[in-house]
Amino acid sequence: MVEPGSTALVGAAMWGQILYHTYRPRKVGIYGAPMVGKTTLDRYMTTPGEMEEIEERTTHSRILKLGNYRMPKPTRKRISWNNERRLVFSSDVGGDTRFWNLWVEDMVTRGVEGVVYMFDERAFKGDDGGEQIAGFRYLVDRVISRDYRYRSLWSRLKGRRYHPRMIMLVANKADRFFDDAASKLWRDGRIGEHKIFDPFRDDLIRLQKAGIPTKRSFMATRIGWNVEKTLLDLLTI
Repeated sequence: MVEPGSTALVGAAMWGQILYHTYRPRKVGIYGAPMVGKTTLDRYMTTPGEMEEIEERTTHSRILKLGNYRMPKPTRKRISWNNERRLVFSSDVGGDTRFWNLWVEDMVTRGVEGVVYMFDERAFKGDDGGEQIAGFRYLVDRVISRDYRYRSLWSRLKGRRYHPRMIMLVANKADRFFDDAASKLWRDGRIGEHKIFDPFRDDLIRLQKAGIPTKRSFMATRIGWNVEKTLLDLLTI
């Protein structure tokens, strides 16, 4: 027979865990090459709903004429799915090669826990997808070597020990490539075997060898498919 006091303690512990996950701020970094859906994801997390096609690219001004680019400010979002909730802080960082160093600075300065690297079917088809593959390799190189650029002594001290707790490689715009093979892998929980991830496998192996966990997911940000579930999965760390 279960003691009433034990049941109450278990219930209180579970309720405390729910409150902890609901209100504890989680720092997420969202990166990727231009036009893969980063801004769409940022806006969807802020206000879920029907989204328009966003064609403009995210840019950042310089602090001085020849100075560093300004870091975007993180904004707060609340993510919920299947009765689970998370409080997320993320920034909308540009994807042009001139902004790639901002990905790393955003990670280190904010102490990002979970990284989402987004790409689309162009990376697999070869249609202007080389930049997406190169961007992921750039990120992996910096994370593994801890070759970070610093703007302050504080960020330099943080960077000595920093690495993200999880990197999620997300194939966005899944509505364009989700075929019968993808559907079967989805049902079987084996989406990581899908061919769309092939261009990134060598770098995923490098991260695993370096002791940095990775996950893979499909997403379609414009229609809001699998967005919340993916982010909740990322933050189960």
